[in-house]
Amino acid sequence: MKLFLVTENLGSGGAERQLTLLAKALREAGHQPIVITWIDRNFYGDFLKDNKIRHILLHPVSKQDRVRKLASLMREERPSAIISYLPMANETTVLARLLCPGLRTKLIVSERSFTVNWNIRRRVTDMLYHVADYVVANSNNEAENIRRHCPSLAKKTLAIPNMVDIDNYCHAAPRTFNKPLRLVGVGRVIPSKNIENLVRALARVKQQGHDFIFRWYGAQDDEQYVRSIQRVINEYGMSQTFSLHVAISEISTVYAEADAFIFPSFLEGYPNVLVEAMASGLPVAVSDVCEHPHIVTEGVNGFLFDPSSLDSMADAIIRLCNLSYDEALIIGNSNKIKVRTNNSTEAFLNQYMALIER
Repeated sequence: MKLFLVTENLGSGGAERQLTLLAKALREAGHQPIVITWIDRNFYGDFLKDNKIRHILLHPVSKQDRVRKLASLMREERPSAIISYLPMANETTVLARLLCPGLRTKLIVSERSFTVNWNIRRRVTDMLYHVADYVVANSNNEAENIRRHCPSLAKKTLAIPNMVDIDNYCHAAPRTFNKPLRLVGVGRVIPSKNIENLVRALARVKQQGHDFIFRWYGAQDDEQYVRSIQRVINEYGMSQTFSLHVAISEISTVYAEADAFIFPSFLEGYPNVLVEAMASGLPVAVSDVCEHPHIVTEGVNGFLFDPSSLDSMADAIIRLCNLSYDEALIIGNSNKIKVRTNNSTEAFLNQYMALIER
């Protein structure tokens, strides 16, 4: 079965990661996935080449030309289905499908974050989504959000949680949980990730005598925010304790070398990095927002905190640091089991194929 997977670019974000993993799973299942983008960012380009997945980079001269080029490609390749990720790609695929009225191609559009502002632009997008066969959210939170704000889409809206290439995060080496603890965070370096407050909270934790080294890995496209974080690091004397690192493709090696994972984001859809860290057997401390409380149960497989409260954040991190080796191991194993149950490649692929074949 020939399938189009459409998104804007192959940057280092979570949506792009999920789309390329889906392409790999489809190919391994005997299908012919074709990834289509139009912005020349290629973080996952080598991943597609290594897995022998065809990638088409459109070269549109305008938004209208982008729609026309995709529609022309649809008529030429005649895919059985199109799966698009992120609003701009979703709008493009919907409009391209309207230009191919005789083409029997199923269309699945996917929302990959939590929508806060239901402005006029978002309302127009929702109207376009009526052309799609299904609207897939990557979290229960966003699926309910869509149903609540756009009841006419309710029957075609569902949630498929993100997948994790579990075998890539299963590490044979036992965790040490020795001091200094090796703490890690992962995600784009943007204000919504709340990294400045994390530095401040970690400074409080350090003042209370806890020994740790923290590293954050992620794309640093927002230079102004990076400079702002560095100012906070210097202000709180954390330069020897907290460091920013660029995104790396083999993030599993980062989890393998860490003792625990911290994620202070203000707003998320379904964070890949959180479930990847859990699949790696890491105890976690995360903000109590959006889908996080559906993934992490307080005191059972991690700790939750208010991302707007330095006291709450510092308290959760201290509880994380105070875990004994045995307690950390129990939580880590619980996280592995939870991810294997809810986020396997097989479960992810089967849910998409059920929609395609329905």
